[in-house]
Amino acid sequence: MTNRTIAILGAGPVGLEAALAAAEAGWVFTIYEAADDVAGNVRSWGHVQLFTPWTMNVSPRMRARLAELGQEPPDGPECPTGTELTERAFEPLALAPEIATNLRLGTRVLEISRDGLLKSDEIGTGARAEHVFRLLVRDADGHERVEHADVVLDCTGTYDNPNALGLGGIAAPGERGAEEYIIRRIPDVRGPVLEGDAPGWSGLRILLVGAGHSAQTVARDLVDVVERAPETHVTWVIRSASPTFGAVENDALPRRYSLVQRAHELAYGSQSPLDVRLGRSVHALEASVGGIDVSLRTDGGDIEHVFVDRIISLTGSVGDARLYRQLQVHECYATSGPMRLAAALLSSSSVDCLAQQSQGADVLQNPEPDFYILGSKSYGRNSTFLMRVGWEQVDEVFELLGAPEAAPVGT
Repeated sequence: MTNRTIAILGAGPVGLEAALAAAEAGWVFTIYEAADDVAGNVRSWGHVQLFTPWTMNVSPRMRARLAELGQEPPDGPECPTGTELTERAFEPLALAPEIATNLRLGTRVLEISRDGLLKSDEIGTGARAEHVFRLLVRDADGHERVEHADVVLDCTGTYDNPNALGLGGIAAPGERGAEEYIIRRIPDVRGPVLEGDAPGWSGLRILLVGAGHSAQTVARDLVDVVERAPETHVTWVIRSASPTFGAVENDALPRRYSLVQRAHELAYGSQSPLDVRLGRSVHALEASVGGIDVSLRTDGGDIEHVFVDRIISLTGSVGDARLYRQLQVHECYATSGPMRLAAALLSSSSVDCLAQQSQGADVLQNPEPDFYILGSKSYGRNSTFLMRVGWEQVDEVFELLGAPEAAPVGT
């Protein structure tokens, strides 16, 4: 007999919560984090201030463990930045002995299968549960190896898998060849140039694509750049001809409300410092020595051209399903999320993340036994995920798993 094991993919807010829950329940577990430190995705937007306060960004389980470690759990109505959240919550938790000894940084899980089975084997028989998961793993030195687990929790999120820039959600002609001009995250346009950032922003011709809160944040910040350097030109392309920017009636989050209002002013105001193109999509790109020629298509089918130095593409993201293409995972045809959860979300009348609640343990189960997709990745293309839901999902999964009873050697 040998102890059953859990592989936790991702050391972000939900992955760390799952690790704490696994330790409490007595499971043997390993956390795989592709970045060089915990919460790699959060760090990539560390300069951004959240809409939600400390009270909503650190779980009760995390608070209790931080206190046990002699750390004062961050609290209060202030809204932290991603960096503050990482430094005051996630980094101290990563030093907890039960996490530090089981954390594999700079280690990416490339693919998952069942040992000895293909995706099409043992459909609906239950026999797949008798075969351990086989994980192809690549470490920071580029070495690949195979590791095994009895249970897999995919907490990898969506941020590392951005959507394409082009019309209809696929890459525009020329997009792949223009990748060096495209930034697919929230850049700190008002701060110092960081390693990995293209040099400077002032005086450039910039194309911003997207209408969500990430794009709104960048649009707001680029106004400061334009005011500081009037020779800077920003074209903001929005697919909808009449975007609402995700406005919520009687919004309980003041920072979100303020951002949406500012986006409205920039998009519809007569004195907007940005060149806002509503009802346009990126049709094609052509890179040249002096920049990139972008063809925009209007709702009526007409083509417009803008010539830019840099493109900020914030068209959303979705979890990478290639990770588990050899597992029997039933995905929603519309959202790409796990089917049971996607159906529950689609039938829900709630459109605001603050009203979201976990949909229950049953919807987290897949046809693949003991494989669970948790956190923002579980919501697929549904953008109403709230961190609190991810923590609730962790509790529900461990209720389903029960005690980590030993399994026969070789299963």
